[in-house]
Amino acid sequence: MSIFERCRRRPRLRGGSPGHATVLTALGLAVAGCATGEANEPEQTLQTLTAGRQTIVSSVEATGTVEPIRVIEVKSQAGGEVLQLPVELGDNVELGTLLVRIDPRDVNNAHAQAQADLDVAEAQAYVAERQLERVEALHESDIVTSEELESAILSAANARASLVRATTNLELAEDKLDDVTLRAPITGTIVERTVEQGQVVTGTRDLTGGTVLMRMADLTEVQVRMLVDETDIGRLQPGLPADITVEAYPNRTFRGSVLKIEPQAVVEQNVTMFAVLTRISNEEDLLRPGMNADVEVVIGRQEDVLAVANSGIKSQQEAAQIVRALEIDADVNALLRDFQSQDRPEGAAEDGAAEGEEEAMIGGVPMSEFQSMSQEERMRVFQNMSDEERRRMMQQFRNQGGGGPGGGRGGPARRPDEPRPAFVFRYDANGLLDVKPVMIGLSDFDHTQIVRGLEEGEEIVAVPTSLIAQQEFLDRIRSRSGLPGIGGG
Repeated sequence: MSIFERCRRRPRLRGGSPGHATVLTALGLAVAGCATGEANEPEQTLQTLTAGRQTIVSSVEATGTVEPIRVIEVKSQAGGEVLQLPVELGDNVELGTLLVRIDPRDVNNAHAQAQADLDVAEAQAYVAERQLERVEALHESDIVTSEELESAILSAANARASLVRATTNLELAEDKLDDVTLRAPITGTIVERTVEQGQVVTGTRDLTGGTVLMRMADLTEVQVRMLVDETDIGRLQPGLPADITVEAYPNRTFRGSVLKIEPQAVVEQNVTMFAVLTRISNEEDLLRPGMNADVEVVIGRQEDVLAVANSGIKSQQEAAQIVRALEIDADVNALLRDFQSQDRPEGAAEDGAAEGEEEAMIGGVPMSEFQSMSQEERMRVFQNMSDEERRRMMQQFRNQGGGGPGGGRGGPARRPDEPRPAFVFRYDANGLLDVKPVMIGLSDFDHTQIVRGLEEGEEIVAVPTSLIAQQEFLDRIRSRSGLPGIGGG
């Protein structure tokens, strides 16, 4: 009997049911016993799991920092000494509340000068118009020359232009009278104040861009910026509910929702992450900018559903590897096709084709069979295809919204609770391991929902993938080294 035959056989146990859900021995001993063949019979026992009812909550957890959604910088367009500063850091102010009053002497002087310039421009324009009228009358009597008339016309035009310029300058000076009084642009909180009364500040018209007097933010609604690993980003989307806790209120949970996922990745310590913003109502003014927050985004929740431990669920590729390594007489692809065909309505062809419609072929393989293949099997089919067949295949995937021979179908991302195929292993009537396809749904850190394929109380076997990895490693050594003493057994 080979090493892996001993592992795939149900062991003979002393005093107890072979299907007992309790782990009969440590997983490490099971792996060692199956790999070396030196352990006794109980040490070769694989863990059995029982399908039962569970509440499954799938979530993504991360830490972040509370921050305002929008921060407004308050600057003065006019420069000068700060005469009044009636607000303090942390004050809640209403829209239009006086924030700062700047010394108005400079703008008052500029306004007075603009008014005087306008008076002069009006007088000059009046005089120039009267002079032009007299020169025109004298020109008609041939008393003045044409050159003198043209000079008078030009002087009148210049006077009118000066009048327009002086009028505009006065209007600007009047507007600047209001620049020395700054009022709250929004209803919010003073989150930062950078000046004190008596300090001289510069205006925004200065080359430096002006002094930032204070910063305001509306804290009735805040957000938490957190970094989420790229492996979890595909599970998140705007609108998902989130539970937020902060150290200041450890016994209280704040409710929020995912606002958006920023498109630019952030790499920290060789880990690619994306910033996720979660919005929270803060009507009670308990959350403050800069607080550290723990965020749990709830992807999905299923109450009282049939589930098994995650260690018993295998992907199609993992199941195929285990079947080959343990020499189980089963075709994973065929089992999956038969299992999925049970979900199709009567008269419907595979892959959604209408009845009587010929199924698309890829390299001589039906489309449904190609999609159920492992990545390695797909690549072998792809390598044996001609250039023309490859072009037709890519066109078929484009028509269906797929991304290529290794990709899935296009369209929206799969929901976390959307049923998808997987495999489990169990003992058959002869006490040998057998593989069975199932449909799974939502998963959390411990359990996976079984949508179809198992009944409550049914037992499965958790086959450690470490067994398969060890066997594949030994096979590679045997095939490459040819060294004596390295052989099966």
